[in-house]
Amino acid sequence: MLRKFLYLILLLSLPLYAEIKFFISDNLLVKHLSKNQIINLYFKKTKTINGQQVVIYDNIDSSDIFYKNILNKTPSQVHAYWMKQVFLGKNIPPLKLNHEELLEKLTQEQNVIIYSTKDIDARVIYEEN
Repeated sequence: MLRKFLYLILLLSLPLYAEIKFFISDNLLVKHLSKNQIINLYFKKTKTINGQQVVIYDNIDSSDIFYKNILNKTPSQVHAYWMKQVFLGKNIPPLKLNHEELLEKLTQEQNVIIYSTKDIDARVIYEEN
């Protein structure tokens, strides 16, 4: 019984270690971003890269992995952060989109950053295994 329980825990934890990549619109002249730059962009502590306004979108399909592996936060902690920001009138959270909507934003809009655990035919600016 205990062995089955341990296997179940192991299986449930596997997806949280997936590789996550960050992709950027072709118009942005950035070759690489650091993990700290991505965190600051997500939490809207900065909204520009090299003087260009950027928009980062949240990925519904990969958000738990992003929160855990990049932000080092639980979904509850991220939600609490954004609720506080909204309540204080400081910021609103990034728009949450599914994979297809993210691809559309990346190809049709400028100054966009997205993340995904899936491979995308776009320029990678950061990846974490």
